[in-house]
Amino acid sequence: MNKLQILKVMSEIRTNAENEEIGLEDFLPLSSYANLGEPSKFLILGGRGSGKTKVFRTLLEKDGFRQMIGDRRILFKPNADNSEFIPGFMEGAGFPAQTVISKSVNEDDASAFWAGSVVILLIDLFRDDSLVQDLAKNYFAEKIYQMFLDKKSLKNPSYWLAYIQDEPESWEGFLDDLNEYIEQKDRWVFLAYDSLDRICEKYVDLFCYIRPLLQFWYGHSKRWSRIKCKIFLRNDLYDSEMLAFPDSSKLGSNVLKLEWSTISLYRLLVKKMANAKDQSVVDYLHRIEGLIGQTPEGNLGYIPTEHETIMKKFVSGMIGEYMGSNSKKGVSYSWAPNHLQDTYGVLSPRSFLKCYSVAAAKMCERPDDVEKLAGDRLISPSMIQGAVQDVSEDRVKELQEEYQWLGKLKKAFSGLTLLMDKDEFVRKIRMDLWDESEHKKLPATSAIGIFETLQKLGIVYVAKDGRVNVPEIYLHGFGMRRKGGIRRPV
Repeated sequence: MNKLQILKVMSEIRTNAENEEIGLEDFLPLSSYANLGEPSKFLILGGRGSGKTKVFRTLLEKDGFRQMIGDRRILFKPNADNSEFIPGFMEGAGFPAQTVISKSVNEDDASAFWAGSVVILLIDLFRDDSLVQDLAKNYFAEKIYQMFLDKKSLKNPSYWLAYIQDEPESWEGFLDDLNEYIEQKDRWVFLAYDSLDRICEKYVDLFCYIRPLLQFWYGHSKRWSRIKCKIFLRNDLYDSEMLAFPDSSKLGSNVLKLEWSTISLYRLLVKKMANAKDQSVVDYLHRIEGLIGQTPEGNLGYIPTEHETIMKKFVSGMIGEYMGSNSKKGVSYSWAPNHLQDTYGVLSPRSFLKCYSVAAAKMCERPDDVEKLAGDRLISPSMIQGAVQDVSEDRVKELQEEYQWLGKLKKAFSGLTLLMDKDEFVRKIRMDLWDESEHKKLPATSAIGIFETLQKLGIVYVAKDGRVNVPEIYLHGFGMRRKGGIRRPV
């Protein structure tokens, strides 16, 4: 067994869903994804790195929906043969740039943008259907019809926003009749929305577009039986008070959360290892009976077991049963997930994969240490522990890309030892950390408001004794520490 080759493959596991090539062999369908076939579940929530973009892109792939919901056919329900997914919004791909959208930051324009984009996208989808095109010509004057027929006009909303605002009877009537036509054909059309956290240049402007989008589809989801949507949104945006609108409290029944359990995370790790097209890795995984198998069609590549006892055997073989000489140091199978979750217990597959990728890379730098590991063991517990610190630093950098104001807090928090009295912790959040020009970009106008935002983001929490604590996934990235915490391996 070539342990170094196996570790090299593990170290090269891709962890950034946004930059990954689409491929079903790289995709792990979770049992919860079957609920994507429920038309009423149009709001898909997940944290950063939860796999939202991967699911979004897979839905747009040929046979992607089939991999989500299987081959079941239920009367009057979407199935893999009668459903089609098209992007309703995503970065690039013919949609307006951030600078274009940011020119019209008001809810009337945003509402018109979402309505008009649906018209343009559906006219384009049915471009070769003469009945649909005749229907559009009946509702729109020739000049307007030609503009909507040109999909490139989607990138120039200023051309058609006024028309959508002034003539709701035309476009509403067209979409109502189109929905009836699609229903007669026993088809379903889904518009899928992603990258909504990057639709505008400023964070506060995001909600000016996200609110009208949710309002539009909440109202029309009951009106249209066959024109539907799937909106992929970050948890923190959904939970923000700035997203509230009159019916927002009723959205709960329309929500599907992308949540990862410990077994799901290890299944994803094994799947990526097995489908890396390296025989030495496949042979290693086959040493544990029942760990991987293949679907009859083979288009999903190797599929890992759902039996937790088998997966625990794999982890014990790879690391050892415990993170030390006995159970006092923690059980290996649950140790990494426990240390990579946020304050809400949410786990990111990206962080989990990176933890093992980094640990494997560190082991590759110590070939002598690898040779000393007995049996099937590949990684020493200390390398997993050290990798958590690297993952924490990367996780905070990721957050800073979206919440640039966190950068100043990193300087303020660096060197703090937790747990800490809440008042003392809040005092570290001084409003003069940010320049006057940066205050308009902050999520709150006071230190306690910033602290409450950190709580909503899952970065800090108040323990039962009233002191502030920070989960491991963010602790090291902010330069903080806990007494008796993890030490980086040397």
